[in-house]
Formats: sequence, C-alpha cells, structure tokens
Amino acid sequence: MTRRTLPAATAAGVLSLTLFITDVCKAQSALFDEGNQRYQAGDFEGALEQYQQILGQGLESGAVYYNIGNAYFKIGQLGRAILSYERARRLMPNDSDLLANLELARSMTTDDIAPRPEFWLFRAVGWWVGLLPQPALAWLVTLAYLVTMGAIILVILRPTESLVTWLRRVALVASTVSLIFGLNLMIRELGIGSADTAVIIEDEVMVQSAPSDDSELQIFAVHEGTKVSIERQSDTWVEIVLEDGKVGWIRAEVLEPI
Repeated sequence: MTRRTLPAATAAGVLSLTLFITDVCKAQSALFDEGNQRYQAGDFEGALEQYQQILGQGLESGAVYYNIGNAYFKIGQLGRAILSYERARRLMPNDSDLLANLELARSMTTDDIAPRPEFWLFRAVGWWVGLLPQPALAWLVTLAYLVTMGAIILVILRPTESLVTWLRRVALVASTVSLIFGLNLMIRELGIGSADTAVIIEDEVMVQSAPSDDSELQIFAVHEGTKVSIERQSDTWVEIVLEDGKVGWIRAEVLEPI
C-alpha cells in the first residue's frame, strides 16, 4: 500500500501559513512584553504605542484592552481609560482586577449618575450572557459539538449495547451544552438585545434637546468618562440615553463606541 502525501505546492503552502501565523504570534507577544516593560518603567505613552500596535494588527484581546486602560489611567485620560476597560469587559466580563479598576475610574468621573433599577429577568439574562469570557465560551461550544458528533458516530458504528447507552447519554449532555452555550455565544457575537454603548471622551459636553447647536436647546451637561447608550443617529448627531434615563443629543465626535 502506498502512502498518500500532500502535493508539494500544497505542503509548502501549509508550511508557509503555519510559519506566518507563528511569526505573527511571536511579533504580537514581543509587542505585549515590550509594552509591559515600558509600563513598569513608567513610560506609559510608550507602553500605549506598543499595545495599540497589537490592535492595529487585528488582534482583539481583553488583556490588551485592560493594559491600555491602565496606561490611559496613568496619564490622566480618564475617558479613554474607562472606554478601554469597558472594551476589555466585553471579552473578560468577570475579571476581578478589571472590574475593580473600572469601578475606581468611574468613581473619579464628574457625573454621579444613579442607574435605574433593572428588572430581575434582565439581570438574570445579563448574568448568563456574561458568565464566561468569550474565548472560553467559543472553546466550550466547539468542544461540546465535537463530543456530540463523536458520540453519534460511535453509536452508528454499533459497539456493545451497554456502551451505546452511555454514548447516547454523552451525546445528549454534550448537545445540550452546545445548544445552551451556543445560543449564548450567538447573542454575544451578534449583540442581540443589547443597546450600542459609548463613552464620552471630551471634558464637558452640552446635551441638546434636538440635533442642533442652538444654545437655547441645551438641557444638561455630561463629562469625560460617562457611559451612555446610543438610541439613534442623525447625520453628525447622536441621541444618547444616560443610565438614569435622561435623553438628549450630542455631536458624534465627542464619544467613542465600546
């Protein structure tokens, strides 16, 4: 029997792709390490440059956003620090250090906004959706799916009757896990049921009752670091909702989406 091998061109392509991915990972790791070294040395702006280069290469990581938030906090850019912490929280929602730093940063903002009470069902859904970090969630769904398929294939091959019984149970449990957490992952990926949110990055912004610069339409002010929900947009204007329910319009360039 002769052994089948990949065509030379295909094998070379696979090897080149593997080497390319390895080189990219090494480069990103080097940037991350260099950023950490600069941060430890007190060069926070230099650390920011290294971390942002990683994002510029297309890698989105909770750890990178967290470190960016720390660097912005150190140089006094509170709004961008909170923005980065919020972006990190999307990827690692239960990280205790991140949540503590975010809470500290938010306590230093000018606006003291008391959130409206949230219906218990929405709180429960929010807890479930944020139960696991997104990368871990993706791995869990993939593993559960593979276990389900493997168990089904083994059942089809008809091993001993006792083993078939156990395989069916394994397939049932794994498929249930895949379905439940797959739905969770889909909600996270598509942002189903969640409003677009953003953070104010300017020192002070006057909120208007309509999308206009008319000073007579000013209703209240918001300040750097305040988190808002985006309801709708009109040209260069954005209608925002604060956590206490206040609504108004501001210029789009004074905030950054999370």
